[in-house]
Amino acid sequence: MRYLDNIKILPVLLFFSFSFGLHSQERDWEKYLIEDVENINPVYKPVIGFGVGFLSFYGDVNNNIKNPLFGSLAGKVNMHAYVDPKKHFKFNLYVMSTFFGLTPLTVRQRSYSTPNKNFNFQSDFLIFGVNIHYDFDHIIKKTSFVRPFISIGVENVMFSSKADMIGKYYDPNDNQWHQAKYNYWTDGTIRNLPQSSGRQGYFMISDNNYETDIRSDTSINASGNNYSQNTIAIPIEAGLDFSISNRTNIRLGYAFHYTFSDNIDGISTNSKLFKGTSGNDMLGYTYVSLHFDLFSDPKMLRLNKLIAVIEDNDFDVMFGDEDGDMVPDVIDKCLHTPKGVLVDSVGCPYDTDGDGVPDYMDKQPNTPPGAIVDLDGVEISDDVVWANLNLDALPRSEVEMYLSVMNNLGSGTSRRFGKVEIPPKFKSLDLDGDGYISFDEVLKAIDAFFDFDSDLSTQDIYELNDFFFSQ
Repeated sequence: MRYLDNIKILPVLLFFSFSFGLHSQERDWEKYLIEDVENINPVYKPVIGFGVGFLSFYGDVNNNIKNPLFGSLAGKVNMHAYVDPKKHFKFNLYVMSTFFGLTPLTVRQRSYSTPNKNFNFQSDFLIFGVNIHYDFDHIIKKTSFVRPFISIGVENVMFSSKADMIGKYYDPNDNQWHQAKYNYWTDGTIRNLPQSSGRQGYFMISDNNYETDIRSDTSINASGNNYSQNTIAIPIEAGLDFSISNRTNIRLGYAFHYTFSDNIDGISTNSKLFKGTSGNDMLGYTYVSLHFDLFSDPKMLRLNKLIAVIEDNDFDVMFGDEDGDMVPDVIDKCLHTPKGVLVDSVGCPYDTDGDGVPDYMDKQPNTPPGAIVDLDGVEISDDVVWANLNLDALPRSEVEMYLSVMNNLGSGTSRRFGKVEIPPKFKSLDLDGDGYISFDEVLKAIDAFFDFDSDLSTQDIYELNDFFFSQ
């Protein structure tokens, strides 16, 4: 008999064990969601990036090889942060430079047909800039490993250009080395005498010593004008981001810098050495960089990754999102949000001025704090409120709603302007004995009045209302 009793009890135990297991799993899942949405409106912290690449020059003087991967090494430090609620746009602040004294931008132009266009110059660069970065989040899945981007901005470019104009030649007659300006011949040689002299002269080689200040050398710059070595530029950038993890990505990019100067190489339409074109000088930068998110809350990163994965697997079916605002119904505090309305991380429409009317319905988006508003979010004056108030005609629910609005309980505090002594007939309503009749104590008195459990008359209720707002 005891064996049979155990057999009968076994299904009941299994049922309770199974139910408890489901309940525990549900509680664990709820706990997981609650932990991941603790920060209601998260803001990502700045992301830091470090890069290196090739800086190229395009102007009146150019290297004979024109290739985005042919140039001088330059480094870049970047910091970006999101600038819009949906995190489609980033604001970048960066500094870029050649490695001073080690890898200045060097340009060597050689021309055999026009010897006077042979010219070598070198410059260090220091660039400070900002730009707006867009990575096509509107049309590319957030889980994509590779993401293209474009950006445009403004920057300040500082340069310091010098030319290699003087070299050495050896004179066997006196067995000495001498200095002279380079003279380029049509046969491709460099000599100490111009080809027009009719003499052979001595051969020279470029010593790569950039000793001549282009601004002050009148053989290059006819006016001898010490023009500014500082200019504004517009950088236009494009490339690819490769996601390595939630906190790390690698970027391959190319930036074209349109400067507002024609003096970086020292050659312009007014130059004496040879006449340049009227266009400004340009820079190109081909680079690779590594970006680290060191400061953002990792819980929010996990939440974003969860939502991104759900987007690829039918969000509505897996979690239920009745209003389609990408916030699961289980954590959506504002269900039935209209389609297309921007919401925060708990599914509620943004209310910038905090007047209780969401931005998409608010006809007065900048209502002053504490103002009483109508259903359209437009401020109502106190005179209008009092003129339309009729306590005799109001049911209890509307009296309480009115007092709640007038009391401005968004912060849970009353409009208490000063200490006023409580009239004797209302002292019994001060339940906590603090010498002040609070909003809750007024509501209790009104409840008792409507429940016919009060000694107060209708006139007393009027007076209680007046006294409450006079405190």
